[in-house]
Amino acid sequence: MAYQTLSAFYDQLTDDQPYHRWQEIVQHFLPKSHVSSILDLGCGTGTLTTTFLNFSDEVIGMDLSEEMVAFAQQKNDKITWKVGDMSDFQLSKRFDAITILCDSLNYLADEEDVLATFNHVHQHLKNDGVLIFDVHTTYKMETQFNGATYLDDRENLTLVWQTEPGELPHSVWHDLVFFVREDNGRYVRHDETQFQRTLDKAIYQSMLESIGFKNITTFYDFDLTCDDPKSDRLFFVASK
Repeated sequence: MAYQTLSAFYDQLTDDQPYHRWQEIVQHFLPKSHVSSILDLGCGTGTLTTTFLNFSDEVIGMDLSEEMVAFAQQKNDKITWKVGDMSDFQLSKRFDAITILCDSLNYLADEEDVLATFNHVHQHLKNDGVLIFDVHTTYKMETQFNGATYLDDRENLTLVWQTEPGELPHSVWHDLVFFVREDNGRYVRHDETQFQRTLDKAIYQSMLESIGFKNITTFYDFDLTCDDPKSDRLFFVASK
C-alpha cells in the first residue's frame, strides 16, 4: 500500500489529533514510571513516537512505509527509525512496552497477519512487558465508514476523502484525492487508496489469550472507565 502523497501531508492533516492522550495512556500502563525501552509499531511520521522519550531511555519506531519513516527521521535523531513489517519482524532485544497506536493495526487485512503481529510482539517483550494498541470499533466501521465523504480544506491543500465498505467484514476502502497548490498557484491532483479492517473485540481477546498474554484490559475512546461498544476507538492493554 502506497503512502507517497499522504506521508507528505500527514502531519498537516492530523494536527488536531489528541496525541497527548495516547501519550498519557502509554505512560499510565508502563510497568514503571520510567522504562529502558519502547518499540512503537506503525509509527507513521513519528509525532507520537517522539514523546515516548519523556519516559523511556530508548525508543525504536518502525513502519512499513519508507516515505513515513523518512519524515520521522527528520524529527528526532535520538530515536532509532526502521522500515519493517509489524507482522514479520526480528530485533535483537526485548522491550518493556510495545505500542501499536492510531489504528495502525487496522491496516492488516488478514486475521492471520494480526495473529502473527501479536506473536512477534510477545516474543519481543520482556517478562511483564506490556502491549498497548487501539483499533477502530466495528460500530465506527458501520456508522462512519459506510459510504460517507469527508472534506478537509487547508490553505494549500484540499483533501476529498470517500469511504466505501470493503468486501471483508468490518472493512473499508479509503479513496483519498489530494489537490495540492503549487508555487505557481495551480493545483495538482494526487489519488491514493487505502484499506482498513477491524475485528470483533472477542476475536482480539481470543488471539491475545491464545498466545499467552495476561491481565488483558479494554476500554474505549481514551476513557479508562468507558465500556460502551458504541464508541469510535477500542483500546487493549495486555502483559506478557
